[in-house]
Formats: sequence, C-alpha cells, structure tokens
Amino acid sequence: MSRELSYLLRHGAKDAGLPIRSDGYVNVDALLRHRSLRGLDFATLESIVAQDQKSRYHLINEGGAAENDSWWIRANQGHSMSDIILDLKRVTSAGEIPMAVHGTSMAAWRMISDQGLSRMSRNHIHLAQGFVGDVISGMRSSSEVLIFIDVARALDADIQFYLSSNDVVLTPGNDAGFLERRFFSRVEHVNGKPIPGWKE
Repeated sequence: MSRELSYLLRHGAKDAGLPIRSDGYVNVDALLRHRSLRGLDFATLESIVAQDQKSRYHLINEGGAAENDSWWIRANQGHSMSDIILDLKRVTSAGEIPMAVHGTSMAAWRMISDQGLSRMSRNHIHLAQGFVGDVISGMRSSSEVLIFIDVARALDADIQFYLSSNDVVLTPGNDAGFLERRFFSRVEHVNGKPIPGWKE
C-alpha cells in the first residue's frame, strides 16, 4: 500500500485521474476513494505517514475539520511531474549541509562513471546528508557505492541545490539534467574502500 501511495503522489496522480496541486498536495478524501488504494482508511494512512522512517510524506489539515476532505497529503520529494513546485530551501553555501552523497549500485556506477549522475525522469537528483545508520533520507539501504559531491565547486559552476522538508539534498543538475563527474569529490564502496580509477 505504501508503494502504491508513493507512486501516485510522486509520479502517477494525473494519469490516475487524481487532482494534484502545484505544490504536490492531493486531497485525502479523493486519494482514499481511488481504486488502487481500495481498503486504505484514514487511520492507516496516518500510520503510514507517521511510521515512515524517511519522512517521505507530509499530511496537513487545511480546513480545521476532522473530515477527510480537509486533509491533504504530498510526497516530500521524488516527483517526476514537471509542474510540481515544492517549497524547497535553497542552498547557497556548502557550509549549510554536512555532506551530499549519492548511493547507488555497482551496475549503475558503470554508467554514472561515464556520464555523471542523471535526474532521469525525476525533477531532481537525490543526495543524502549522511550514510551512517539504518535509515538515511535520500539514501537507498541497498546502496553499494557512495558518490560524494563537491557542493562548493558545483555551486561555483551555478549548479543549484535545495533542501526538502525531510532534509534530502536535491539538485536538478545542469541544463541537461546531469551532475557531472567533475563535481565528484570521492567515490567509494560502502565499506570505505575506494573505487579504483574513478578519477581517470
């Protein structure tokens, strides 16, 4: 159920006929009536939001009443719908974040090592502010390779960075949607061993 919720809020709301606001919020009443979420009730939705360790969702009441049509929900980042504009905090200095690191697989690294990080179909490339611990927002637990970003150098090259409400570092990359390899400060396995030849 959480996977379907994530898909609808990040990618599929419009195709599924769910009205979505420009700030990414979907009306909870409309969401709970959607056929793909049959059986989901408000209490379970609240539980999914509260128990999500990466704080992927934001649930708000805008009407002051308890009815579902006063409640709205959005995904905090990860959208592929180009007209969704989130209230992100602009990062203007590398000192505002302790680090920016992207976790990926060895298979994906082979492509990334040639072209850089790509936002692909999403609006932003996702970067975490850490990698130690069981759950890190912006970092897949299955990551095998860590790509550390030189944020100061990227900012100097007019690459934009933002912080989502759950502290994921987001960047649209360059005009083509890439964060080029020249902005990588180091690349290593999750066990700390360097990836051979990544600077070549």
